[in-house]
Order: sequence, then C-alpha cells, then structure tokens
Amino acid sequence: MSRGWIRRIAVVGILLLGCRRPEPTPILSASEILARAAEAMARTRSVHFVLERTGAPEYLDTARTMMLRRVEGAVVQPDRLQGVARIFSLGVITEIRVLRIGDRVWIALSGVGRWEALSPDRGVVIDPRVFFDAEQGLPALMARAPLTGVRLETREGIRVYHLYGELDSGPLAGWSAGMITGKLQADLWVDAGSFRILRVRLVEQDSDPQDPTVWQLALSDFDRPVEIREPGGS
Repeated sequence: MSRGWIRRIAVVGILLLGCRRPEPTPILSASEILARAAEAMARTRSVHFVLERTGAPEYLDTARTMMLRRVEGAVVQPDRLQGVARIFSLGVITEIRVLRIGDRVWIALSGVGRWEALSPDRGVVIDPRVFFDAEQGLPALMARAPLTGVRLETREGIRVYHLYGELDSGPLAGWSAGMITGKLQADLWVDAGSFRILRVRLVEQDSDPQDPTVWQLALSDFDRPVEIREPGGS
C-alpha cells in the first residue's frame, strides 16, 4: 500500500473521530431528577426570574384593586429580591419597582425615585426564599411533587428533562400567598446537565377552561453577580 493511501486512511480516521456523536443523555427517574434539581437550586447564589400569570383576576391587596400580571427581577441568596411588577389596577397597567430584603419591603412607581416602605397589610410581595429554601422553596416542593412523566427535549439548544403530572396546590399555597389553588397540571423543565430548573408551568384545573389560570416561571442567568441594597444605599 502506498504512503499516499496510508495518509488518506489516517485523515479519514481522524475525521471520523472528530465527528463522533456525543454521549446520549441518560433518562433518569422523575424522583431522581427532582432531587438533583432541589440540590442544584439550593447551591445557586443568584438567579434572574420572570413570573407571569394569566386567567381570572387575582388581587394583591385587601381593597381588591390591584391584579398581578407579571414580575421580573433578580433574587440573591438567602433573602434579597429586586424587580418590576406589572399590575393591572382600575383599568390601567402600572409598573411598580419592588425591593425586598428579609422581611422588609419597599415599592416605588417605575420612573419615580421615591421609595415607600410597604407594611404587611398593604399587599403581597414575592418572598425570595421561595426560590432556594431547602424545605419550603419551590424547587424543594417540586422535588416532593408526584410528577411521574419524563421525556427528553431540546429547548433553545439545551437538552432538558420535561417532567409533568398532576398535583395539589396545597404545598404551593405558602409561597404564592394562597393565590395558587385547587388541582394543578404541572410541567417542569430541568437542565439535563446542571439540573437547574429553567421553567415551571402550572395550570389551575378548576379555573375556566376557556380562560384557564396559568402560572409560568422562567429562570436564567444563574450565579451572575447581583448587588441588592436598601433604598438610598444604606
């Protein structure tokens, strides 16, 4: 065999090695995926989130004038949150800046610099601990949820586990301030590599079938540096 043929065979072999398919992602059980997801989220130091709600009105205040539609922001371990809430009130969509550190909460109208301390009877603001808490946080609660369906999918170029099933809203009532109710159809997407939760979708089955109440939570930008301070930098 000539040296030319030997070189060609060697080149083909190198190309074949370079084109070797990646190892397939193993299919794990739902309980194992959920347990790993809870551990991964407990180790996460910060995350960007978008929480959206559609369907029947749900009021944030005792006067029943403010309806939550969307909240976007960032949370930092263990108990800090900043974001912008989109509220539908008296026929007008208003954006309110929200800041929470521990049990202290401040709000301000978007575009207005003055912050106002919010007393507990004025309304409900998301507790940042629900994203991380090892016992009562959303990842920990979902890890104990009876989700049995699992399939592998690709979302935005990322291999994910899609878990699905039905569950009762009881364990979720605490972090949602009682706004999530009844039986739920739950879908959960978990990064197949890092096991971080990327998206949660909850549909209230007792809501109007023509306009069901749907909660969607999207998480991204894990562990990016975020500094959250009290108003005025104190």
